[in-house]
Amino acid sequence: MPPGIKKLFVMRHAESLEDVDKTAYERIADEDMPLSSHGREQAAAFASAFLNELGSSDQVRLILSPSKRVLETAKIVVSALPPGINWSLATERLIRKQNWGTVTVHNRSDIEKERYRAGVLRYQFPGGESGAEILFRFDLFAQKLKQAPEDFWEVPTLVITHGFEFRVLLKSLFGWTEKYFESLAHPQNCEMKRLAYDKKTLHLLDEMQIHDASGNPDFIKRQTS
Repeated sequence: MPPGIKKLFVMRHAESLEDVDKTAYERIADEDMPLSSHGREQAAAFASAFLNELGSSDQVRLILSPSKRVLETAKIVVSALPPGINWSLATERLIRKQNWGTVTVHNRSDIEKERYRAGVLRYQFPGGESGAEILFRFDLFAQKLKQAPEDFWEVPTLVITHGFEFRVLLKSLFGWTEKYFESLAHPQNCEMKRLAYDKKTLHLLDEMQIHDASGNPDFIKRQTS
């Protein structure tokens, strides 16, 4: 990244217990879901690589979705920072995980099928949020970033959120179409994208991975008629 370019990073949290045990939601509330043991290892490996992204900066800001697995990821990252780097953590309710309402281990499969048929940016979870509601939240956050004062951008910023929300945030920042959004693959745990802020314009520096439908023949496409 050329010197003088301001840095923004967006990442998905490390592997959580829910990622490896779909029954975990029967016992643990979404915001209290912890990292798995492998997730803690992932976060530590990410932290080592992330140091290289900071370059000569002696500061870093972390903005977090308010959930335990995100906070645990962030704490592992900052624990790996050298003593000379000043860091700050702040939670942001606008980038919280979409509320899935009354989804349980028993009805999850049927709800997910209907979600993909309707379109993930359109579906209304029973007792939870609609696609329009989460888009509204993330659009507000994207607007806050774009309208932040110049001194905000002097500090490299890492935004940690969830998998689906990772893509929603980038959609809000770059104005992607629904069709392009739906073509993207779900991000891996600890996957990060680098953004640059230059002359009041954001640039995505990394390519997005496209969903490979051939690798998932049971994937349900959105009904467009």
